[in-house]
Amino acid sequence: MDFGNETPSFECRFLDESYFEVLLEKFDEAFSDYARPFELDLVRFRNHINLNAIDLNRSVGCFEDDKLIGFSLNGFGLWKGKQTVYDAGTGVIPTRRRLGASEGMFRFMVPKLKEAGAEQYLLEVITTNTPAVNLYKKLGFVIERELVFMEAPASLDQSTQPNDEVEVRRLTAADLTKLKALWDARPSWQNSNEAIARSESLKSILGAFLNDECVGYVIYSKGLGRIAQFAVDGRFRKKGVGSRLLTEMQGELKPDARMQVINLDNVLEETVEFFKKRGFQEILSQYEMIMPL
Repeated sequence: MDFGNETPSFECRFLDESYFEVLLEKFDEAFSDYARPFELDLVRFRNHINLNAIDLNRSVGCFEDDKLIGFSLNGFGLWKGKQTVYDAGTGVIPTRRRLGASEGMFRFMVPKLKEAGAEQYLLEVITTNTPAVNLYKKLGFVIERELVFMEAPASLDQSTQPNDEVEVRRLTAADLTKLKALWDARPSWQNSNEAIARSESLKSILGAFLNDECVGYVIYSKGLGRIAQFAVDGRFRKKGVGSRLLTEMQGELKPDARMQVINLDNVLEETVEFFKKRGFQEILSQYEMIMPL
């Protein structure tokens, strides 16, 4: 695919670690009016970089008069067996939007990333962000699936009783390969097993066991309640296993934390319904989009 030249009024170039703090500043500014503001500090921004396997040396900045006005943070790894670039955050400060900066960054970097061996480019975009969705389609991205973001109320619906026969055990990233047997759909990039392993110190992994068999599990951010992975064996659904996991998880959260489910594949209708019955509400949805290079 011919991406041509970058937008003439801007200069696009690859970044490096020296841009870390200015990137944080511009990240907060670019996403200040986002549907769910990120509210990152230095530590959380570093965690975001580690979680998504971002390489700042292969991420791109858009400059105007040598001032950073936009960025595209790129993560790297395998996705469905192919060398993949993951868009871990493309943003432009509000005053410089709709002037071609985002498109310019893609047209600058994609040919170079392809030349370096990347086979595809993966991203997520809020379904209601029509300008961004249209831009990505114009660039050659296609929609793979829809992912939902759900949030619980201050207290969960307790009408479904947890299964008291379930033994909850703490697991580690070393157990992730075995837990894949419980999947009905692939987790998103930031919830993948690779991402969990990169951020294990910030995660809790709880397994639900019956007769010494793991029949369900949940992975979430410590103290915060952001669920990255959740699964229950099909043979044991609607038997209080999932409720037992949520009850145990809730007991470990900070007092003001609300449970959230991040990027849940909407084809998992049983799982979506499970969370809705416990009071979770859908806040937004995203398209997962991919472009072959």
